[in-house]
Amino acid sequence: MEDVIEFCNKVFNCDNQEIFARLPDNSIDLIITDPPYKDYQSNRPVAHAKVKKIYEEHFDIPYFIEQSARVLKPACHFYCWCDHYTFPDIVKAIESLQMNKKKEKSDNYLIYRNCLVWVKNNHGSGDLEGNYAPQHEFIIFATKGKGKPLIGKRQPNVFFKRTPRGIEFYKKVSNYKFEHGTAKPVEILRLMIASSSQTDDLVFDPYAGTMSLGEACFLEGRNYLLVEIDEQHYRNGMRRLGLISNQPTLFGGDDGT
Repeated sequence: MEDVIEFCNKVFNCDNQEIFARLPDNSIDLIITDPPYKDYQSNRPVAHAKVKKIYEEHFDIPYFIEQSARVLKPACHFYCWCDHYTFPDIVKAIESLQMNKKKEKSDNYLIYRNCLVWVKNNHGSGDLEGNYAPQHEFIIFATKGKGKPLIGKRQPNVFFKRTPRGIEFYKKVSNYKFEHGTAKPVEILRLMIASSSQTDDLVFDPYAGTMSLGEACFLEGRNYLLVEIDEQHYRNGMRRLGLISNQPTLFGGDDGT
């Protein structure tokens, strides 16, 4: 932990390539992230102003996969949100890196393990007449090398919870709660963290967005490392973390320099 102590519970407002370049090999205990895998801005007619657009160009898949494999500790876990369009591209990048690194006699590669599914309580718009309404997102689960066992009772690859009313899915976070169009439920992030890390481990999100992962890490007793390139999202996320930790002065953070 000594070699990454400077990154524990830190948030950076910069391109994540700057932070990847500073991270040592085999230094991160868990990666969970929701990259900008498509250009997104909700076009639903609502009373609120549109949230800021998210741009796919900020997601360099081969670089992201290679660097994630390098900084992740051996046997540790990797989770990456995506949709059905981006899923094959990310898996292809994982498999291509694995093949190349094996030729180089290097262990810095990921192994694709499973596709997890989040069923949302609403669906996107898209083609309203000629296509089915999308009501889910995928999460790619991979490990560095063979991988370590998951912690706790074995879970299904579809996220749901049992309530007195029966089975329920985790609701989509409103675009306007954190002024972001793709915020993810903290409850699901906590499940991933609890299944794939130990107390005080360092969890990395190179596309932090609303910093939902920071909140989940705080609640689960993990250290976080968050990177967000957009200044507005960074500022909103820092305020959120300040409120969660009862430290409003947390706002300010680190600009990555």
